[in-house]
Amino acid sequence: MGVGVGLSCGAPVLRYNRGVGWEQVISIVATVVLAVLVAVLYNNRRFDDVNRRFDDVNGRIDDVHRRIDDLRADMNARFAQVDARFGEVHARLSELREDLREIRGMLQEALRARAP
Repeated sequence: MGVGVGLSCGAPVLRYNRGVGWEQVISIVATVVLAVLVAVLYNNRRFDDVNRRFDDVNGRIDDVHRRIDDLRADMNARFAQVDARFGEVHARLSELREDLREIRGMLQEALRARAP
């Protein structure tokens, strides 16, 4: 039989080695399996939320990188335009220097011709 625990004054005796019914085992196992299944599904949903947030952040970071690349391309195009204009100005200044040299030479010849 079983091991009895109790008092001599007529208290109920607890027996620990009684057989457990299959209904109790199945209800405990079903509860544990259901709890694990709910936890897995809930965590998967949370992981999906976190993954969606990471995707959103990565998309924003990609947009920022795209904007930086566009800005860099625009600035390089602008620098190329400015360099081209500086080249034109430099060429025009060189022409003006040549013209000034010719004018100075002509004025010096005119002054020499007038001098007695």
